Amino acid sequence: MNMNEPEFGLKIKQQLDQSLDLKPAELDRLRAARERALKRQRIAEPVFGLVWVDAVMGRMSGNPASTGIALAGAALIMALVGIQYWQQTPTVEEIEEIDAALLTSELPINAYLDKSFDSWLKRSQH
Repeated sequence: MNMNEPEFGLKIKQQLDQSLDLKPAELDRLRAARERALKRQRIAEPVFGLVWVDAVMGRMSGNPASTGIALAGAALIMALVGIQYWQQTPTVEEIEEIDAALLTSELPINAYLDKSFDSWLKRSQH
């Protein structure tokens, strides 16, 4: 005899119902409590696709909470590194300004590369 899951559940329910000797009022209260519990049950919602990473890391470390904290920390560090890189990278406008200043200047480019020229510029601006 091969039963599927719903048939098996129905058979178990019938056996349990037969062994119970409950009054109709008690059965109604149990039915109402079950309905309330089903109404409060969460409906599965789609989740962001990288949730499996947390599950894998949780199994590896044995503690899913610490793994979540570690992942959040790693994401924060990556974000900070990304912001730092983004701020350090010169924009196209800045590069264009530097090129235009070099090309329109009377000084040769080697003068700008000389370290003493840089210190002379700083002193002359004060």
